[in-house]
Amino acid sequence: LHVRSRRQRQMCIRDRYTISPDARLIFAFNATDTRTNDNVALDGEFAEVSLGYAYRPTENDRLNVLARYRYLYDMYGQQVDNTDKNGPRQRSHVFSIDASYDLDERWTVGGKFGYRSSNTSANATSPFEKNDAMLTAVSMRYHLVHNWDMLFEVRNFKTIQAGTSETAALAAAYRHFGSNVKVGLGYNFGNFSDDLTDLVYDDKGVFLNLVAKF
Repeated sequence: LHVRSRRQRQMCIRDRYTISPDARLIFAFNATDTRTNDNVALDGEFAEVSLGYAYRPTENDRLNVLARYRYLYDMYGQQVDNTDKNGPRQRSHVFSIDASYDLDERWTVGGKFGYRSSNTSANATSPFEKNDAMLTAVSMRYHLVHNWDMLFEVRNFKTIQAGTSETAALAAAYRHFGSNVKVGLGYNFGNFSDDLTDLVYDDKGVFLNLVAKF
């Protein structure tokens, strides 16, 4: 007789603090801990802490800036596409700043810079190694009539220890539904995403993106 046992603890906290009409702090914390004697389910720990500073001056709301620090501790391992196994694990510190500016009613320019300081392992049996990376991106958005946006972005992704560099473009069209939701369909010409904690470079191709704000 085999008795399966599984214990999982989860915690999720999200909050924000208004510093002034122009600025606010954003905080998020997620954690999961799983323990089981079932070989089908993987043991692991996951924790993510995010602290952001959002700035949008009321006297010039063309400008939007988000600076963020993120810590990710993932001992489950990132899911690899087309497989039933978990892949890379990581302990990562990510620093990023994302800004956009409305040139006029039609055109918006944007930019993003991010740096990842991390230790990663390819799987549960591999040792952790230093794996830092840097992302730079510039974008141009055109606002069409009838709630449509067109986006074009150029990105560069560099790995520090491996010494690799890849530059790629992304194009997408977004449809707004009200003032809080928009859905985008696009194509990523590069193998990487703009998420520096994404260690599986399989992002080339068509994508669907849903954006909601509250």
